[in-house]
Amino acid sequence: MSVAQDILEIQMLPQRYADAVMRHNGDDWSACWAKDGEWYLREEPVKGRESIRKIWEQAMAGFPFAVFLVQPAIVEVNGDTGTSRSYVTEILGTPDGNSFRVYGCYNDEVVREDGKWVFKSRRYARLYQGPVDLSGEKFPYS
Repeated sequence: MSVAQDILEIQMLPQRYADAVMRHNGDDWSACWAKDGEWYLREEPVKGRESIRKIWEQAMAGFPFAVFLVQPAIVEVNGDTGTSRSYVTEILGTPDGNSFRVYGCYNDEVVREDGKWVFKSRRYARLYQGPVDLSGEKFPYS
């Protein structure tokens, strides 16, 4: 596989992830992760594909409506490993009919596992969270 093909596949990885979020599809979503992947949402990571999926399913249960949009990732490849950075927009609806918006950035380590690119680790940085009208709290990107 050429470096250009690897870059394209790595750029598609966050797209597949976002597609699975919007469809609430746990199988497709968890297939984006390495078996020993790590998800950094806060200080301590969630470790392992199955543990990551459980946390995601619990979170998604609180959002019957989810729009998750991702910009194409900036990618670097080094053999069977790489890094990517992508920016996301989320509009989430809660069971009580409220909604809010989140903007963030994922910094990822990716690895080729069983012939396909998957997330080895994802580190999420919130840039904004609050009302859809953007009157909420903003966080500087560091």
